[in-house]
Amino acid sequence: MAIYKSLSFNPYFNLALEEVIFRYMLSKEDILMLWVSDSAFIVGRNQNPFIEINRDYLNKDIPIIRRISGGGTIYQDRFTINFSYMTSDYQEKINNYHYFLEPIIKLLNELELNVIFMPKSHLFLEGKKISGNAQAFIGNKLLHHGTLLFDSNIELIEDALVKHTQTAVGNQVLSNKQFCVNIKQKLRKKITIEEMINLVMRAFIKERAINDNELVISDDILQRTKELVRDKYLSWDWNFGRTPRFEVDFKSKKENIKIVIDKGIVTGISNNDFLGLIGCVYLSEEYLSYLKSKQ
Repeated sequence: MAIYKSLSFNPYFNLALEEVIFRYMLSKEDILMLWVSDSAFIVGRNQNPFIEINRDYLNKDIPIIRRISGGGTIYQDRFTINFSYMTSDYQEKINNYHYFLEPIIKLLNELELNVIFMPKSHLFLEGKKISGNAQAFIGNKLLHHGTLLFDSNIELIEDALVKHTQTAVGNQVLSNKQFCVNIKQKLRKKITIEEMINLVMRAFIKERAINDNELVISDDILQRTKELVRDKYLSWDWNFGRTPRFEVDFKSKKENIKIVIDKGIVTGISNNDFLGLIGCVYLSEEYLSYLKSKQ
């Protein structure tokens, strides 16, 4: 196995680098990538960020980024550990989340934490989630990635994601909302996040009986990553424009109005008095200002 620990805190860069490594560097040898990032909401490939995230956070400084795997929306910050396991030996491992999480479960058990695997893809501690996971299968290669809540902003997670509800008619994949807890809060001894990252790395090495070769990132891979950040992960089209068509109801003073949103843009409205919404990005400042002007 080749191992790479990213030194970047940029969530766009880390997601792009993960994809570039997965697509262009993975061959016969498995790869483990570890990193932490600045604050960001990461949504699943087939999700609707407009309904997953509390709208109070849609126009703030926390980035909203779509990833290449399925699953639900997460929040991460510099106290959330990201791990990514990439393999070409995917037989019997697709959707086998327990296989990839087993080293982490054993590690946390050794740290006297009674961690439980909850199908399909979560780890729970004392009834609360500490890890969410997702997979992508592309070009006969499997990507399994997940997070570990070490000392993340639980209050923000609850406000922006867990307690937030928004109904919509559409084919979007909905998150399985669960209350969360941090690992650090439950540990019997003090461990820094850097120490925890190294423990996770060693756990994979131990449980898979593998060598810990350092993955070398070439200038070409870095250039591909920068281009992917620019052309994909920073783009509105990828993060919001891929949102499946959906419909929501808005209650005006007189009636319920049906709004149709396609690729993040309002394309239909059931009341001609609100035709000014057509062409607006749903829940954008322009959209909200227009509604306010009509009240």
